[in-house]
Amino acid sequence: MAKVLVVDDEESIIWIFRKLVEGLGHEFLAAATGEKGIEAAASGQPDVVFMDVKLPGMDGLAALVEVRRVAPRAKFIVMTAHGTLDTAVRAMKLGAVEYLSKPVDLDQARALIQGSLKGAGMSREVESLRKAGGLGGIVGRSAQMQEVFKKIAAVAGSDASVLLIGESGTGKELLARAVHYNSARSGGPFEAINCASIPETLLESELFGHEKGAFTGAVRLKPGKFEVAGGGTVFLDEIGEISPAAQVKLLRFLEERRFERVGGTEPVAVDVRIVSATNQNLDVRVREGRFREDLFFRLNVVRVDIPPLRERRDDIPALVAHFLDLARGAGVTADALELLKNHSWPGNVRELRNAIERGAVLARGTPIRPEHLPETVTSPRPLGESDIDARVRELVEKLVSQGMPGDLYHAVEARWEKALLRRVLEQTGSNQVKAAELLGINRMTLRKKMEQYGL
Repeated sequence: MAKVLVVDDEESIIWIFRKLVEGLGHEFLAAATGEKGIEAAASGQPDVVFMDVKLPGMDGLAALVEVRRVAPRAKFIVMTAHGTLDTAVRAMKLGAVEYLSKPVDLDQARALIQGSLKGAGMSREVESLRKAGGLGGIVGRSAQMQEVFKKIAAVAGSDASVLLIGESGTGKELLARAVHYNSARSGGPFEAINCASIPETLLESELFGHEKGAFTGAVRLKPGKFEVAGGGTVFLDEIGEISPAAQVKLLRFLEERRFERVGGTEPVAVDVRIVSATNQNLDVRVREGRFREDLFFRLNVVRVDIPPLRERRDDIPALVAHFLDLARGAGVTADALELLKNHSWPGNVRELRNAIERGAVLARGTPIRPEHLPETVTSPRPLGESDIDARVRELVEKLVSQGMPGDLYHAVEARWEKALLRRVLEQTGSNQVKAAELLGINRMTLRKKMEQYGL
């Protein structure tokens, strides 16, 4: 029988965990403050500790430090209703093995208890997030973004290559910077390059540099991104756009960690970490021979999938509040917020930020009202047959441009099915029985589809 300590000032949380822990046959300990939690840990020597971040008096992360000191063999899980990347990273740095969002999922809590008792856990070596320009834009309380935060926090302390997958505007460069500033390389340079914006003839020079006289206009030696970023990180955005020739040279560099400048003969050795990003399906491009498989494996050591904003609508109010602070806006009215929450946001977080900045300028010190928002948000076209046709056309064009193979029917069907299930669940308040009745399917089928689409 193990001991599980829960430090939380909410009586409902304590009650839920007592039932869970005792139901698993373990001894339950509880404390309502950080100070009491330290005392309980010192006297009870728990095996697992669930620590709320927001506590009266001493905050949970400060208490965690002391609890670790008095109960060093315990496994720690941090809980919070206000999850941010900074909180996740700080928690991991302080020794938490996991990060649990509120409201608490009992199945997840049960798995964490059982996993912690088996010795499973995440690395305790992740560095604290160092603030940098724009990193405050990483906001997300949704379950999807919490998973992203946890993966970034877990991988940042290593030197592994990271591949970020997400649509335009989802914040790939912000997350790349988060990886860098969480790492031991945080004191070194961070160099970003958009591979799609550089002509193929110049990309090699931008990455590896060139010698004086290497080509017309090369009047002096110029170091490339890899050389400039020595000891730091290089972020290769839109990596799927690089040419076959550039792929070969990049692969060689990743294998040897040395290169020759354009027009040069002497090898240059550098120590850099690679974080790459794309909005394309690289698996498909590999199968079609348009992207080297060996390079893909080198880049895809750790993959992080970033959800589009339409799939994490719970984050929209928090993002709106954040962008209002940045724009020094006076607020947003309830009807304007409702429009923002219901928009599809094809441009993702970047589009939302632009909308709030525009609204704050037009509102002139008053709360943003619907008339201050872009027309694309305030006057969406009715979803008639022509609109559906247009959206299907856009989706098909996008999938084809990404190299979608011959199974296009099921690919499109899956996109619409996921959206349909989400809307019906929202309409029924996540009542699965009612949702299944509306959809005309049985509840088990609905549950399987929810698991399939991560709903």
